[in-house]
Amino acid sequence: MSDSTYTQLEKQRDDVLTWARDLSSVAATTLAASPENATEGYDGVDRSGLSDQFTSYRYDVQADFVTEQEDPLTALSDDLAEYDPTITGNALRLSHGDLTAIFQTYPKGPGQVGMFVEGAPVEIDHDQIRDWKGYVVGEPIDLS
Repeated sequence: MSDSTYTQLEKQRDDVLTWARDLSSVAATTLAASPENATEGYDGVDRSGLSDQFTSYRYDVQADFVTEQEDPLTALSDDLAEYDPTITGNALRLSHGDLTAIFQTYPKGPGQVGMFVEGAPVEIDHDQIRDWKGYVVGEPIDLS
């Protein structure tokens, strides 16, 4: 494994974290709610044939907001217009370079809005990422 792959994974983590914190700040203001249950992790994207091993991973950050905002996705869309957001059903999608973000409402949880921010897949062997000291899955993270 080349050091450039690990550098790419670390840069993606930094970029996703920076944007997730920016989006979280806007969402906290717009929705009048603080992020809850925020986690970070490298998730497998492409499987190697029929095996359980992945051939690429991407870093993501997830968080939830509980709000009394009547139409949270429209409010977020207005406040995040610089990212050319689109609303489809119960999801607001935006992009920033090779990063994507989704804000989603949940039909069974009125007032709940989930935020998911991720980078593009990075090719790396299943065993090599698990041996890397920077590998995390579902770890709590502070978005402030």
